[in-house]
Amino acid sequence: FAFFRVSVAGSTPQTIVFKLDSDKCPKTCDNFIAICQSRAKAIRPTSSAFSSHDGIEPTYRGTEFHRIIPSFMVQGGDFSSFDGKGGFAAKTTNDGKPTFPDECFDISHDREGILSMANRGKNTNGSQFFITLGKALHLDGKHVAFGSVVRNMECVKQIAQVETDGNGKPVAMQRVVIIDCGVGTGDDGSDSDSSSSSSSSSSSFKKKRRRSGKYESSSRKSKRKRSHSRHQRRRDDDSDDSRRKHRKKAKEKTSHRRRKRDHETKKRLKKNDESHSKKRRY
Repeated sequence: FAFFRVSVAGSTPQTIVFKLDSDKCPKTCDNFIAICQSRAKAIRPTSSAFSSHDGIEPTYRGTEFHRIIPSFMVQGGDFSSFDGKGGFAAKTTNDGKPTFPDECFDISHDREGILSMANRGKNTNGSQFFITLGKALHLDGKHVAFGSVVRNMECVKQIAQVETDGNGKPVAMQRVVIIDCGVGTGDDGSDSDSSSSSSSSSSSFKKKRRRSGKYESSSRKSKRKRSHSRHQRRRDDDSDDSRRKHRKKAKEKTSHRRRKRDHETKKRLKKNDESHSKKRRY
């Protein structure tokens, strides 16, 4: 497994998990894993010109999904140019060469969520990849599919909905950035800087609380929960009583208004009868 933590248009990062088919595509999967495991962070170039690979380490951390075609695919992995013109394979994949040959076409692009290599033609695989948004059988035999999304395909669909320009590139305020990446599902934090730092900070916090004697035991926690539920029930009972009193008051007010209205109606009818009798007398 491998994972991306992706921020869509500046929103809270979400985790996408991939299952890699290393049995059919071992070299392609090794390339993807090596780039995922890199601790480097891609930096957007100041100019569009790209001349050399020197000094750039392949990584997906900090890269963007630079090409989005709704109902077809979302593409990323360009850590050098950020526009689909750059990127290259991990140095361990093909003896340091920027591309490596097509490995296997056994996996079909027959559904959404297929993870596949982008290329510039035959045997030109590097670092760029794409994720299908539906069936794309015309890509079979041309692009090496080597895995699929097994968790949070909803996030991939969100990526497909961002605003893009005429070339399918997300506009500046709608950029989709890979904040973090690694091997595994991203739950254990074994290959993530952010999760490892958070786990270490939480463990140190627990140690501090143990030293100060403020660390709660399980029995104390359960006692506190029982107390909380007891107070909650009491509050609920009080609220029920207040609701009953309110209903009773409302009913009394309604009956009082009704009695008053009936009394006024009787008075008015009596007055009308008296006026009619006086008229008949004269």
